[in-house]
Amino acid sequence: MAGPVFAVWNGKEWLEALLADGVVLHRAANAAAVLDCAVVKEGMLSFAEGAPICLLVDGAVVFRGYVFRKQRYQPEVISVRAYDQMRYLQNRDCCVMRDFTAGDMLRRAARANGLVLGDVADTGYRLRVRSYDNRRYLDMLAEVLQETLVGAGRHYYVLDDGGKLCLRSCRDMQVDMLLDIAAVGGYDYATSIDDGLASRVKVIYEDKRKGARREFIAENSEYLRRYGVLQLVSRSADATEQTMEKARQLLREAGYRQERLMLRDVPGDLRLCGGAMVGVRLDLGDVIRDEWMLVEDVRFGWRGGEFLMDIEVVRGSNNSEQ
Repeated sequence: MAGPVFAVWNGKEWLEALLADGVVLHRAANAAAVLDCAVVKEGMLSFAEGAPICLLVDGAVVFRGYVFRKQRYQPEVISVRAYDQMRYLQNRDCCVMRDFTAGDMLRRAARANGLVLGDVADTGYRLRVRSYDNRRYLDMLAEVLQETLVGAGRHYYVLDDGGKLCLRSCRDMQVDMLLDIAAVGGYDYATSIDDGLASRVKVIYEDKRKGARREFIAENSEYLRRYGVLQLVSRSADATEQTMEKARQLLREAGYRQERLMLRDVPGDLRLCGGAMVGVRLDLGDVIRDEWMLVEDVRFGWRGGEFLMDIEVVRGSNNSEQ
């Protein structure tokens, strides 16, 4: 694989710039991709914040975004940080959505921020009414995607693919590759019940006009015995929802201890991004993983002629994404 090529739009044409060593491309799930690099200032090269840029590998565009930060360490070298258009979903807004899907929310966000849409999956799951006050679009989408996961039982992710905002299922981003001990330079594996795991879920429905309030509780008796009461509380705004089933589903989603598996110094593969699925087969000491896992975060690096990546993976809910 050839080294990366950096190009910037000067308002009239694309200009290639010589890259200094140490290019890093970071792709996390449901977040803006970030490109950090340094270019050599020579010839007619000139650009400012907001300039469109792209990174190419073997002639294919692997990142398209905009310059957000420039910094000089020496006169002829410019350090650049660029984001793809997901960065504009950090904008805040107020809105009310009715009878909508995650795709509808993404379309609204794209219209409001002048962003280019690509393929938008139909999740098949509709939400009735949601009101948002001074919220980031990324946070609105994250909330909708979490509710879609609970209701539809499948992970969906928002990403920028070559300059187009897309909504895709993790199954649509499954990459045919196996990460085993031969493919991994090293790993970090940690487990925790400190964040995310619940042994009890309480869903509360309130009708303030009628002065009515009901609680629906689902419990995991084994976890209560083993870990004590770790409670998650959620409010249901709609009396027509299957609220007890929602409590059970939330308990299933929160019924796993947190596992963090970071795979280091893996040969780079640009098919991967946050939300993709890869095969993992590793003996981690107290557990053996031999399954499809979700990519939460991947960081690509080009340095000294090497192209490597660090990948953080997690298990799919109830491992149902296989």
